[in-house]
Amino acid sequence: MISRRTIRNGAIGAVVGSVLGSIPLVLLVAPVVGGGIAGYLERDGAKRGAVSGGVAGLLMAALTTVITGTITFARFGDLPFASPDVPLEGLALAAALSLLASVGQVVVAGIGGGLGGILEADRRRADDREPLSGEDRPRSWLRILGSLLAGLVTFGVVAVVLTTVLDPLIWPSLLVSLPFGIIAGIGVAVLTNHYLARAAEGRVDWRPVAVGAVAVILVFGLVVGGLSMLGQQRQAATTESTYQYEVTIAADETLENATFYVPVPTENGSSRLGERFVEDVRYDRYAPAVRGDDPDPAPVDFSYELVETERGQMLATTADRIEVTKVYYREVENETMGWYERISAEEYDPDNPDMGVQNDGSFRFTVTLVADEPIDTADPFDAEPLLAPGADRTEVDCFTGDSATHRCFEYEGQMYADYETSEAATVYVSAQLGGHNEWFSGGWTGNEYREWSRVELRGPQSGWVLTDGELEVGSGNYRD
Repeated sequence: MISRRTIRNGAIGAVVGSVLGSIPLVLLVAPVVGGGIAGYLERDGAKRGAVSGGVAGLLMAALTTVITGTITFARFGDLPFASPDVPLEGLALAAALSLLASVGQVVVAGIGGGLGGILEADRRRADDREPLSGEDRPRSWLRILGSLLAGLVTFGVVAVVLTTVLDPLIWPSLLVSLPFGIIAGIGVAVLTNHYLARAAEGRVDWRPVAVGAVAVILVFGLVVGGLSMLGQQRQAATTESTYQYEVTIAADETLENATFYVPVPTENGSSRLGERFVEDVRYDRYAPAVRGDDPDPAPVDFSYELVETERGQMLATTADRIEVTKVYYREVENETMGWYERISAEEYDPDNPDMGVQNDGSFRFTVTLVADEPIDTADPFDAEPLLAPGADRTEVDCFTGDSATHRCFEYEGQMYADYETSEAATVYVSAQLGGHNEWFSGGWTGNEYREWSRVELRGPQSGWVLTDGELEVGSGNYRD
């Protein structure tokens, strides 16, 4: 039977737990603290303490539901189920999660209540005994310190192990491991103090205690082992390794009879990415975000071919004409937003900060290839494709991501450019290669290597040009 005293103590614990639940981070332990207070106030041992803690958890769950409903009503003016536009599947999922959270709150508060009942019973027994002598008092403090130390060690072990094991499954796993660690730590501290106090009185049979401790450790080990296997399967299922090759040609004036030879990713004398590029590459063209401009300019008829040159295998990209249109605009604003509005070339004033010019001459060509095995991103020099396998590289400091695997290099590369245009034209050409390993572990993570070869040219061209080459390897996170 649940007495009035049990309900009163549960209500006190629920109020304390609800107040703590409004404090960031502390809310993770609010149910066990609220239940512990209720169980302590019950003053009738572990069983009645657990009942009082369960009442506290039930009242906390009900109070949370009322507060959530009130906030929802105040925010949206109506309850979610009152709107016919709310999908029933979403409501069902929300209800199931809410019910699961409430059950968990009651269970945790009940555990806290049982521990509070044990703590209160131990205090009563200590008060009923003869006062401790000066010689015995240090032993009491040693027992308390030893119990606290056991609780802290348990908290640390459980929290660290669960954080590591749950990392591939739940993000952020710390929000799950911390409450479990705290509950385990409090439980071990209270039970250690309880059994040490009884042992001092010669009232403990250590055999069942040892069997129980071994059983708990075995169950925890089996659960952790199972979760670890699930986590490894999740990592394996989400792991993907890909190469990406990207070529950019950006001109601010029209080009005639254009031909570009750019480095192509090569491994063992062949280029799978280059072959994929020639077969099915498509380009993305930048379209100025200006009102009144045509967002779909006439397509450019590019052709692609892998060619052997005196400087190695290259990707040839050609076009008879790359029409580039300049778009002049002015910035228009109203009270809430702004936009660009197209104007004529005659209206454009370069000294007016509200006016500007863009063009549609930027083209990006991209192909992706899925690797059969993990990519060696930390040391790609022998087995992975590179834009310049035989380049004379100089190692330099990396700007970001300093680690044992992260290294950066610079070198001089070469490209071929041949086209007719105005003397004032600027043309930017680049080739970029990336190799990426990705998997889910506490969120998406991975590692990569990247290589660039780029150059900016002025006026018409006809011949080979030097490029700036960069290679960055070992960037990101690596599994042990």
